[in-house]
Amino acid sequence: MKRLIPALLLLSWFGAMPLVARADVSSANQNESAAAFQGLDTLARETRAQGDLPRLSSPAHAKVLDRLWNVEATLGRQPYRSADVPALIAIGANAGAVLKTYALFTPQNGSLPDTAANTFKYQDEIARAGAYLLHVHAAQLEAITDFIAVLPADQMNKARRDGLRQMRLGIMEQFTGLTLMLRSPNLRSENRLILLNALNASAIPVVAATALADRTAMATQIDTILPELSGLEREKAQALKSLFMNQNCDGLCAMDQ
Repeated sequence: MKRLIPALLLLSWFGAMPLVARADVSSANQNESAAAFQGLDTLARETRAQGDLPRLSSPAHAKVLDRLWNVEATLGRQPYRSADVPALIAIGANAGAVLKTYALFTPQNGSLPDTAANTFKYQDEIARAGAYLLHVHAAQLEAITDFIAVLPADQMNKARRDGLRQMRLGIMEQFTGLTLMLRSPNLRSENRLILLNALNASAIPVVAATALADRTAMATQIDTILPELSGLEREKAQALKSLFMNQNCDGLCAMDQ
């Protein structure tokens, strides 16, 4: 499984991290995340040889997948600080690679992926992978917000500013893509709710980091999926939209002002 963005490249954008007293993503969390990813990578190599990917419908596969997506075991607990940024970048790269692997799977090397077919076939895995990635992104943004708060003003150089914008853009692309996935008619209700719950749970730091114009655009995107939803799903989507109506702008948001 290839990472979406090399973790070392992202770290180079941030440069040396300000020193803080502690990190909340412990070495045990990092080791568990790395071991879980390696376990899934090994399993995926085996299933690929049979023309498939690990499935939650298989108890043996589910054990491996559940280990990777265990938020508390791999991410620790809030609050996340600037010292957590390197670990969270690495964890996010792996989490993004897993989501990409399912979305872009091809049973034969060299063939083009059928993303619509993959989203239908692997929707259980994609919903869980997407939900976990949203949790990682929320943790990343919380840690980056602290990074900005403790960084001396004269050290916020162009390279760091560009790196922060690039990372924010990548997170918003994932957030938007998973939001638009909700309108798929083939997405089962239980998977739609998994994504809606994760979108709402991660939205506060995402909204806080998002430029005001992009918040308006996101609210408009949510409007496009409302006709496809009903009942509890619609309520959760409307709650998500209301979060993007917030007009407070500081931290990452204020970089664009």
